Amino acid sequence: MIKTESISYTYDGNLNFNFPDIHLSDGGSLLVLGNSGVGKTTFLQILAGLLKSESGKVQLGNTNYNDLSANEMDYFRGANIGVIFQKSYFVRTLNIFENLKLSLVLSNKKYEKNNIINLLEDIGLGDKLYSMPYDLSQGEQQRAAIASAVIKNPELILADEPTSSLDDDNCQKTISLLKKQADKNKSKLIIITHDNRIKNQFNNSITL
Repeated sequence: MIKTESISYTYDGNLNFNFPDIHLSDGGSLLVLGNSGVGKTTFLQILAGLLKSESGKVQLGNTNYNDLSANEMDYFRGANIGVIFQKSYFVRTLNIFENLKLSLVLSNKKYEKNNIINLLEDIGLGDKLYSMPYDLSQGEQQRAAIASAVIKNPELILADEPTSSLDDDNCQKTISLLKKQADKNKSKLIIITHDNRIKNQFNNSITL
């Protein structure tokens, strides 16, 4: 379960965001829609523990973010939250297999080669195991980013504009893949976007 209560954030003392309360059970999914400038990325960063809310609370499972120090939040995020950013981030000198292995190591999760191979095969990148990130197409890079987030079996998957730069076909494939992986791991899935093309794929949505 993840829930928020009365969270807000202010930039430079004059740009203030107040966010709606959410309550998402294990295995649930939520689409958060909003135009540019309404605080979508700020909301995601607060849910990921990358920004600290100025009021209210965020709770994932039995853990209240307000009770954690910065170092404790970093460790908690690594172990429990998978984040997919709008722009894919990989270590360019490492191949896809090595990038996924690094994700596990940094999360203090057990590394098993077969788990990485099976995941890449599951998302259609079985033949890209030793490819370099910059050799992948945009759609393949997005799938690899999803793999990097879900390989550690996180409690919560957060995706920031995962379809904004994709064509209609890859857009639908990406959302289907995210939902499939979240369901497989019984993870909570929150997608934050301005992309109305995916609205009909979610029963649970809010607009900022």
